[in-house]
Amino acid sequence: MKVKILEAGTGLLDGKPFPDAGEIVELPSGLAVSLLGDNRAELVAEKAAERRETAATAAPEKRGAGRPRKSV
Repeated sequence: MKVKILEAGTGLLDGKPFPDAGEIVELPSGLAVSLLGDNRAELVAEKAAERRETAATAAPEKRGAGRPRKSV
């Protein structure tokens, strides 16, 4: 989950120093939710291309008129 750090912290995060305030980082969901709940981070809106996992498919081809209806 991408978040923007609002308040610098201390300690390590995955063996690296905790990100500074203003940095945008990808964090595990549990940690990100915790920081969001404490107002120490804010969610970063992802670009549409990043959210989309599958490519858009082409519109299906139009079919012909089909068989004529049965008359009574």
